[in-house]
Amino acid sequence: MPQVRIIYCVPCGFLPRALQLANDLLNKYGNKYLKNFSVTLDTGDAGVFDVLVDGKLVFSRKAEGGRFPSVDEIAKAIEGK
Repeated sequence: MPQVRIIYCVPCGFLPRALQLANDLLNKYGNKYLKNFSVTLDTGDAGVFDVLVDGKLVFSRKAEGGRFPSVDEIAKAIEGK
């Protein structure tokens, strides 16, 4: 089942965005995958906000011009679409 990892920049104050994304994903998929779905938060710096699904980078804030991901973008990666 999907394992999502969110790496966020602490000095930049990205924790609230990371928490919101994690909460939205858990609300969306928590019941579907039950205990097999997990979202972990890891700290970083230098403006990082990366999202990995099963170890594969599916979103990088730096590569996307500084924007943050939508829940739908990450959902597509989780669902393999």
